[in-house]
Amino acid sequence: MPNWCQNSLTKTGPQEDVRSLKEKAAGRCPWLKPEETEVEMLNFHSLVPIPDEVLKAGHEAAGEDWERENWGCKWGADQTRIVDEGGTCIIYEFYTAWSPPIEFLQTLAVQWLSLVFVLAYEEPGMGFKGLAKFQGEIHEDHCISL
Repeated sequence: MPNWCQNSLTKTGPQEDVRSLKEKAAGRCPWLKPEETEVEMLNFHSLVPIPDEVLKAGHEAAGEDWERENWGCKWGADQTRIVDEGGTCIIYEFYTAWSPPIEFLQTLAVQWLSLVFVLAYEEPGMGFKGLAKFQGEIHEDHCISL
């Protein structure tokens, strides 16, 4: 059982791009059959997809390593909720296993150059918290021990 990292992600930018990314972010867990899972409002696989060959190999055999390398955490977002939304901004709160999704956001920022992503995160079990900002190729991450 993992420790859970608490995340608050703010996306800002042009209204049309914020809305478009929100729509694209919705999806289902690729490791389960569609009837076994609900649509998640922030599905990492919908935005940074797991390659077919990794999906075919299986989660334990290849998926966990791929997720950590490309998302920064395994399993993606859990218990996601939108806490604020208004035109040029949307704020999600969610949990990730063990660590924040730094690599995931680095990829998104390069794909969505018009948007700014700010992530506040805390993992009290491992004793760290931080604030990270992503805009295009620029990435700042300030992490401290608790």
